Amino acid sequence: MPHPLKLVISLATLLSLPLASQAEQVRPGVEFSGVMEEEGSVRGQMQKVMFDFAAAWSTCEADYMKTSFSDDVLFSYPTTTTTGLDAMLADLELFCNQATDTSFYFPEDAFYIDESTGRVAAEVQFRTFQRGSRQVVNDVWVSTVVDGKGTVLKEYLDGRVKDLQALGVLTLEEDPKMLTPWPPRTEEWAECFPIAKSAPINSCPPT
Repeated sequence: MPHPLKLVISLATLLSLPLASQAEQVRPGVEFSGVMEEEGSVRGQMQKVMFDFAAAWSTCEADYMKTSFSDDVLFSYPTTTTTGLDAMLADLELFCNQATDTSFYFPEDAFYIDESTGRVAAEVQFRTFQRGSRQVVNDVWVSTVVDGKGTVLKEYLDGRVKDLQALGVLTLEEDPKMLTPWPPRTEEWAECFPIAKSAPINSCPPT
């Protein structure tokens, strides 16, 4: 049996280790559970673009976009494609006039970075209160970064999620260790199939 003193020392050492999965705030309203890239490095610049993009929406401060995106940035998401920083900022203003309590969570394995092409993708959880209900949507952003600025930002999110959350079909689970395309179903809807549209096409429980 190990000596009691050794057990105490081992426990103290364990407790002193950093928790990789513990989210830390990297911008106002933006948390990340992984390892930060070296500041000023190519990878660090690519990571910064993503964090600044998130911070713009969480704080509604346009400067985050102005410093991290090019004047001719191509910005697109389901239903919309715009060209130019001014159009991107107009979209931000529209959102901020409608939404409150917005925040973002990047899990430990969020980033996929390719320095050779300047491409960076990130899995992120987007949380906000909009149109009368809370939304917790898992999202994917893909960007091209040139000289430290995003020239392309494409967002892939499933608009059905927020509608199904409002109906009580999907959970509002925050900060999972791994993001999935849809959050888990609620207990009431766990065994109900199918769910294929922006609203359930069947009753639950099935009749």
